[in-house]
Amino acid sequence: MECFTRRFFLGGCASFGALAGRRIFAVPNATLPKVNLRFGVVSDVHVRDDKDHDDKAFKQALTYFRDKGVDAVLIAGDIADRGRISQLQYAAAAWYSVFPDDKAPDGRHVEKLFVYGNHDVLAWKWGADAARQGDPALIADAIGYSPESIAKTWEKCFREKYEPIWIKDVRGYKFIGRHWGHNDKLEAFVAAHAGELKGSRPFFYTQHDHPRNTCIGAWAWGYDDGTSTRVFSAFPNCVAFSGHSHYTLTDERTVWQGAFTSINTSSLRYTSLDYAFRENAAGNPYGYKGWKPDGTNARVPTTDGKQGMLVEVGDEAIVIHRREFTWGESLGDDWVVPILARDNGPFNFAKRAAKRKAPAFEPDARAKAEAVVGKGGEKLVEVSFPAAHTVDKCRVFEYEVAATVVDDDVEMAAVTRRVMAPDFFLPESKCGKAGTCRFRLADLPPKAHLRFTVTPIECFGKKGAPITSGVFET
Repeated sequence: MECFTRRFFLGGCASFGALAGRRIFAVPNATLPKVNLRFGVVSDVHVRDDKDHDDKAFKQALTYFRDKGVDAVLIAGDIADRGRISQLQYAAAAWYSVFPDDKAPDGRHVEKLFVYGNHDVLAWKWGADAARQGDPALIADAIGYSPESIAKTWEKCFREKYEPIWIKDVRGYKFIGRHWGHNDKLEAFVAAHAGELKGSRPFFYTQHDHPRNTCIGAWAWGYDDGTSTRVFSAFPNCVAFSGHSHYTLTDERTVWQGAFTSINTSSLRYTSLDYAFRENAAGNPYGYKGWKPDGTNARVPTTDGKQGMLVEVGDEAIVIHRREFTWGESLGDDWVVPILARDNGPFNFAKRAAKRKAPAFEPDARAKAEAVVGKGGEKLVEVSFPAAHTVDKCRVFEYEVAATVVDDDVEMAAVTRRVMAPDFFLPESKCGKAGTCRFRLADLPPKAHLRFTVTPIECFGKKGAPITSGVFET
């Protein structure tokens, strides 16, 4: 369904601030004419213990969902950070403190739509715990020590039967969840339930890792082996939610529609920096593997990136409200997603990219280049620049910084770097931070006159007009 009916817009578009019949897919404070189903979505909670301040975000999110009157809450895996039974118990205690006996304050049942992620079942073997595999205390607290422990822990914590893949009904809508490690069972399970899933009514699916080649992009960190993409490509009414990557909800590539709909859920613990070629990020082993940051530029601190979403389902569309839980603010305009996916529909990446505007610097903005000393006395050149501002709802996501030789009659780009905007993951009210990019002096042409150029870029890659520095002599 590429656009909405006249009845839809006449009945409910006043709150969208638009004319009837106009196609609208990202609007502030979107309101459906009728909400049939409302549920909260978070992922990668990474609960540690009750003394961990960051774990408070989980309870804040649950309280927000409760106060919004949700019918269910979906968690797309990685509930327990180190795969501990005790950590899953803390998460369960938080749930039941907000939803006693799985009920809202008015007595309504609120469904748990939870799945295990890789941290839940595997993290007890990692890091310092790798040398403790025979420790009885570790074994006793390991969710994933055995299939029996995985099932028993789930049933004790969440008071429901553990099934590797489950199907539930919430207000007449089907939900399917796959726990980590059971991708091989998915095709047969979906085939067995195909009669319940086919049609124009949406159904919802969750697993921890992203369906391959869908949301965020084909290069995204944390996708699966392709099974889910193959299976759900037969269902244009499928809406899949997945986490694992921790990518920010300020990235418009969060929502993908092709043969079905795939949505990145981000993380309630921290925002990902798994981007290749960005000097202040971590690199991406799922993308180009021939590059790693050298540490010249400090990583962007993203521990305050705690994100989730409220999903509302109507007769013809789904509204996704992006939410962050550090300051309790919106992360951008609501997405109004057609229920039936189409590869050439409004959430097609190429179509959306073509309509984007580039972020821009103020007319009098300038970059500044100066010599600084790094760790161990290494000689560096630091380029600093003001933040680019948002244009037509298109905010700056990253910057390209180039060192250009300006000697003789030639201007030639000699070295180019990319850096993430320091506030790329934050709500708009917290944006406006100046940026920096450091170059090793040894990497620049010697005895040259250089001008540094800084170009703002939005999430789909559209570049704005650059600003430059004065001439810097190496």
